[in-house]
Amino acid sequence: MTRAALRSTDPEERRLAAQALAEDDTEDAPTMIALALGDADWRVRKEAALSAASAPRREKLLALLLEALGDRDNIGFRNSAVEALVAIGPDAVPTAIAALSLDADGRKLAVEVLGGVPDLRGAEALSTMLDDEDANVRQAAAEALGASANAGDEARKTAVRALRGVLPRAEPMLKLAALSALAKLEVALEWSLLEPLVADPLLRGAVIAACARCSDPTCGEALVAALFDPNIAFARAALIALSDWLHSAIRQGLPFDSVAARLQALDASVRVRSLGEIDVVAGGASLTLLALLGDAEAAPGIVRALLDPMLARSAEMAVALLGVAALPALLAVGEREPPSRHAALLLVVPTLTSRVDDRTLAVVRATLAHESDDVAAAAAQVLGALGEPADIERLAVLATEVRGRATSSAAFAIEALAERYAEEARAAFERLSGDPQKTIAGCTLLASLRGSPAGSIDYLRRAMGNGDARARRAAIEAFAAIGGDDARTTVATALTDEDRDVQLAAIRALGHLQHGEALSTLIASVTDGELIAAAASALSEADAERALEVCTRLVTEPDPAVACAAVAALGKLADRALAEEGLVRALDHPNDEVVKLALSELGRAPSERALDRVGKSLEHASWEVRRLAAEVLGAEGSEEASSLLRSRMERETDAGVREAIMIALAARAGFGFGGSDA
Repeated sequence: MTRAALRSTDPEERRLAAQALAEDDTEDAPTMIALALGDADWRVRKEAALSAASAPRREKLLALLLEALGDRDNIGFRNSAVEALVAIGPDAVPTAIAALSLDADGRKLAVEVLGGVPDLRGAEALSTMLDDEDANVRQAAAEALGASANAGDEARKTAVRALRGVLPRAEPMLKLAALSALAKLEVALEWSLLEPLVADPLLRGAVIAACARCSDPTCGEALVAALFDPNIAFARAALIALSDWLHSAIRQGLPFDSVAARLQALDASVRVRSLGEIDVVAGGASLTLLALLGDAEAAPGIVRALLDPMLARSAEMAVALLGVAALPALLAVGEREPPSRHAALLLVVPTLTSRVDDRTLAVVRATLAHESDDVAAAAAQVLGALGEPADIERLAVLATEVRGRATSSAAFAIEALAERYAEEARAAFERLSGDPQKTIAGCTLLASLRGSPAGSIDYLRRAMGNGDARARRAAIEAFAAIGGDDARTTVATALTDEDRDVQLAAIRALGHLQHGEALSTLIASVTDGELIAAAASALSEADAERALEVCTRLVTEPDPAVACAAVAALGKLADRALAEEGLVRALDHPNDEVVKLALSELGRAPSERALDRVGKSLEHASWEVRRLAAEVLGAEGSEEASSLLRSRMERETDAGVREAIMIALAARAGFGFGGSDA
């Protein structure tokens, strides 16, 4: 019946018949596949090639395909045979090797098969074909060897050895094919092998590209010379290759002084600028060379290129090469850019140097007052990395302002400067502590000092009574940094502060100070969900034993925020076995978010009991909970988990959950959707 269908006048009927041959185990199935491969309709031939890949009677089919490669009359049949052999894969390699004894056209088709099925045997056979009597076969063999790396290291070595061997002796077209294949194999060729080829116009472009992969400075110098090639296409290629060569040399720490000297000797700036105007790729490549030439006029353009996604990679290297010479341009260009870009350019400054001049520092200091929070924050970060002792007080004052990132960045910068200039930081605190208007700044600085100066505890206690809530919060954070019994006692009094932010700061500090008693007392005495949630989180840091007792109870609280905080706190405890009881209880919470968080925590290392309880979550009313439970069970990977998943699969109606279960089961079986069996 299939044979009759393959002779139908309807192409679609023939295509379907060819498709059915994939599972046909009858005696004449290979013959019918061969018949379909010779069909007049390309869709039928395509289907037949796909069927060949899984056809049961492979030995007979391969014999027919070998005959097809030698068929001089039906070109479509021969081409389809190539496609079928490639689809069959490694089993087709001996057949393709046998076909290397056919006529020139047949040998070329066999070479195509070996190129499409990377294999060590194929690489060895292709290497011999580089000496074939037919030029087309030789070139095809060279091109095919370019895929040899996909067959492993030994096949790649075989290909590289053969391809290198033809460069000194072959005809130009074969040399070109060999250079192309070696480029695909990412081979670095030495200049002694490339130099004899560079004068040939046919090979010059490929040689220029090959020089970019050669670490020998002689190749870099050859690329410098090629910048002045009268053929603008070759000159552009040399520009791009030289930029790549320099990037590689810099990343690997290889010498490039002779290349830089050669650029300087030829006064290449004008030429590089001109070539950089050809297109965006050449423009990016020109940046590195202009920086290497120390072209001061190019600095603003290089800095602006940092903000262009197309040029950023080259611009980063160029700015690094310019070093401190780029600083004036960074500051000047930044001032003319929108705030987000201005901030981004400022943050480049510390990457270029560990010390800046007074002028640069003055500009950065002035920028602390910028109206943009992002720009002021960036300036604070720069001063934290490069500032001087005098900047400590400046930053402390900024830390008192009601701003966003700038305030927190200033605090981090103070900490960095205080670590470098400990004595100067203490002196700055003494000055600030005498000014009641700068209490916030004094507390911020005190939190950054190593060791607390005399009188600091009394200073912070006074700050705790300040009318400004920000000062009280800063004092709490300083107490948390200093530590000790005085800090625990004083901070605990702030739990009843009238300002919510101060209360929350005190809760966080008590966690850091490991004052679990105060936190558990707070949880027992208030009904405010936000405070209870914050205290539960802090308790896990302060006292694991109390946290276990308190949070196991809190996971059933009706307030989802409290229950979630308790679940998260249990998840932080080191003793997972003890925490598991509370996490399992949370799976019965009426809020889906609490259940999902508990599932995620349990999934990290579930016991047998917990695994069974996760399995019950596959029956949850929420499809989101069921899907997460499936993912947790799939990650656990045990046979018990797989059994639970298979049981639910039969009854699951939600498409998303079914997909999650199938993926989980597939992972357990060792294969995934959309990929090959690994």
